[in-house]
Amino acid sequence: MDHRKELDRLYKMEYGEPLEFAFRCVLVLTGAIIHFQYTGMTTALFWCLGFFLSHALYFMTLRTRPEYCTEFDTLKAGSVFLVMLAAFVWWPASLITQDDIALRISGTAGTGTLLVFLINRSDSLKWMVYGEIAIIFAAVGLIIAVEMVAVDNAAARWVMGFSGLALVAYFSRTLLAARTQRLETEAASVRSVQAQKMEAVGQLAGGVAHDFNNILTAVTGNLELYEVIDDPKERDQFVAEARLAADRAATLVGHLLAYSRKSTLSLSTFPVGRVFDQVNTLSARLLPSSIDLSFDSEDASQPIRVDQNQLMTALINLIVNARDAMGRSGTLAIRSRACAFEEPTALLDGSMLDPGCYVEIAVTDNGPGIPAHILRKVTEPFFTTKEIGEGSGLGLSMVEGFARQSKGGLMIDTSPDGTTIRMYLPSPIACERAVEVDNTVVNAVPAAA
Repeated sequence: MDHRKELDRLYKMEYGEPLEFAFRCVLVLTGAIIHFQYTGMTTALFWCLGFFLSHALYFMTLRTRPEYCTEFDTLKAGSVFLVMLAAFVWWPASLITQDDIALRISGTAGTGTLLVFLINRSDSLKWMVYGEIAIIFAAVGLIIAVEMVAVDNAAARWVMGFSGLALVAYFSRTLLAARTQRLETEAASVRSVQAQKMEAVGQLAGGVAHDFNNILTAVTGNLELYEVIDDPKERDQFVAEARLAADRAATLVGHLLAYSRKSTLSLSTFPVGRVFDQVNTLSARLLPSSIDLSFDSEDASQPIRVDQNQLMTALINLIVNARDAMGRSGTLAIRSRACAFEEPTALLDGSMLDPGCYVEIAVTDNGPGIPAHILRKVTEPFFTTKEIGEGSGLGLSMVEGFARQSKGGLMIDTSPDGTTIRMYLPSPIACERAVEVDNTVVNAVPAAA
């Protein structure tokens, strides 16, 4: 077992949702105060104090977990949880034995809530599950024992005993079944992820082999012709063709590095308008006159911190993709604006964009859009809908890899009226610019059709 991973899971399960944990604490505190006001019993306050002290101990145990955890660390954390469980359950159990019907209902509700909570946890460590069952068995046994003293009828005692054992037995079975189901689901998820990785590796290897085979064929073919031809001009042409094929190989390797997020980035901070000016100049040779290209920046001096050359390459790839999607005629708009995300946001590839300040660069075309059934595949390496020889299928994968390596991300919004591809790239002062322009924090996620 990965003990660090298990302790991380326990911490996230108990304290990963602050609102839910705060809700539990409020319920316990409110319940203790109400019971004290109703009965005058100080034990309610001692119970509340014990609950919070044991929770504080459990929190510190998990919060201070070492980077490399051992079985002892897991044993310590699990033992503290069982102590915390025992510190909670004794009060609801004791209320069930009271003569006051209000207290009995309160105790039953508290105990039932605890059973649901434990089933929902379905802890991974079997000894923890058995410990939880033992504590619940002890609590139910205490209730039955106290109640039996007040009952003279032997048949009633048998009914009470049977009911208590049935409750514990069914709870134990349900708890163990929930644990087994959760572990099986996690194992199936791991197998599925591994299978997807192997499929991606196979697809990547096949694509690389195919493209490099074509490139090597061009290199070796031209070099062979160089050896058998005597005309200097023709020989120079063969060398030029071989060099051109080698350049294509270098470009392919660059795209692969960008996709795998292993390329070396030369980070610098510069205004987004500078890149727009350079891309506008380069795009004149890429786009026919039938495509209307426009650039619009919320603030041309807006700073952005990425590799400038990689950003230009990414924008050129997006422009070429949009050109091909529109059938070489239409409108193409490139815009930028400051934005901020307050919470982690899901990206197209399933990863999460961290909260923070970004510059959004959106490339919008009025082409036919991306079919829904292939939307998730468009950023996969070597996936392309173009004819053979018209594209390597690495354009969007390179853009996504560059965005993620730059601590940003990629989103796609598409419909039959066109497609917008949004790159989110980190900016040192984008938040301030966003507040100045919108007077609100932007936190909108585009929906993919």
